[in-house]
Amino acid sequence: MTTVLACPVCGGGLVMNTAAAVCASAHSFDRARSGYLNLLLSNKRQSAEPGDSPAMMASRRAFLQGGFYDGMADAANATVGEIVAGRSGSRAKGPTHVADLGCGEGYFTGRLSRALASAEPLGPVTYGVDISRPGTRMATAYSTDVHWIVASLHRSPFLPASLDVALSIFAPIDAADVRRVLRDDGALVTVTPGPDHLDALRIIIYTSVKPHPKTPTLMADDTYFEHTASTRVCYPIHIDSPVQIMNLLAMTPYYWHISRATKKAIEELSTLSLTVDVQINVFRPKARA
Repeated sequence: MTTVLACPVCGGGLVMNTAAAVCASAHSFDRARSGYLNLLLSNKRQSAEPGDSPAMMASRRAFLQGGFYDGMADAANATVGEIVAGRSGSRAKGPTHVADLGCGEGYFTGRLSRALASAEPLGPVTYGVDISRPGTRMATAYSTDVHWIVASLHRSPFLPASLDVALSIFAPIDAADVRRVLRDDGALVTVTPGPDHLDALRIIIYTSVKPHPKTPTLMADDTYFEHTASTRVCYPIHIDSPVQIMNLLAMTPYYWHISRATKKAIEELSTLSLTVDVQINVFRPKARA
């Protein structure tokens, strides 16, 4: 397989086999028993287990498996699929490489991999990257066709100009690093909250609710990419399980910024009708300086 992974020690290309990934300088990284590859060096961690906790990942998995975000995921996969299909003639010498940056527990990445499976004769090579080791460990259960990797999104584990498409769903974006690893004719696809996303939940939490920006805050004044397309996906959902309502809250940033009284009010809800509203944005790299 074409080498696109970078050694976190020396930056050289990593060659993967069933047991490990090794670079030309003999730096070796063993695969975990569940199949993921840990490329986050211990001296680069800000805590013993950076990223979302196992409890948060479990809440996220339970909510996503309820299908509430499947419409959003299908639209994002269609956008990535169109980009991949449009590149089929330009990559005759090798497969397309697609990375989900901030894959969490893997639900979206697994669906993406299946959606892309028929896009090329052998299918694009798909990577799921997250800094959370518990989340990545959970992700391996979704697909053995995805290369699951523990790594930072601020120094993603790819060689320069090696990725064809990078996908970010509700994840932090390091525009400079994404530009570093994307090919000049590649694309960054982001899924970010639309103006009315989770409206009913936000009304409970905030006395004044402001619409979300149309493009990611970190990309608004970006000098690395050109915003070339945007699609709004908006549909209602109804949650009739108190457990699922709390699962949704636990997978949002709101969970960490609410009072005990507000949390208690949400815990007492038996049903909740709200809106899934997202912007699917396509960014194309600008010419390198």
